Amino acid sequence: MLATGYVVPDIVKLTARPASSWAIATRRQPGNLWPEQAMIWEASRNYHYARTTADGRVILGGEDDHALIEPEARNDATPAKVAALKDCLKALWPQASDRVDFTWSGAFDTTHDGLPLIGAVPGCKNIFAAFGYGGNGITFSFLAAELLAALLAGGSSPLLDDLAIDRDIAG
Repeated sequence: MLATGYVVPDIVKLTARPASSWAIATRRQPGNLWPEQAMIWEASRNYHYARTTADGRVILGGEDDHALIEPEARNDATPAKVAALKDCLKALWPQASDRVDFTWSGAFDTTHDGLPLIGAVPGCKNIFAAFGYGGNGITFSFLAAELLAALLAGGSSPLLDDLAIDRDIAG
């Protein structure tokens, strides 16, 4: 089983493209969190996600950009991206304080379709992989675990075709 993040062994042939993403963590505000603290996924063109932490913060991320992958350019864009994330937080959950204690950004690779790569490694007997390309590893890791467990138990899923490692991901 390969679940190596972005470090892909040579036996896996794929084409990915880099992007940058930003995130904020608010001050502690346990009284301002949404019911049951479910993960929020806002799936517009520049998607956003929000989740809470055990100590009552909101973490909100997104604002991905394929043009800003160099560290200096990413750093220069951070104030505007943080402002956009704060605006998004107010739109998604107006009760939340947008006072930010922490911000960060980083580069990652993504497939052209933004979907992960999950399933059998072509040409390699009994080797399976779960690569969460698209910057959504937390979400995709659960899906990968479910799909690969079913596959290893002799089952299948139509999702495995959509997420196949050898599908056309170059765009």
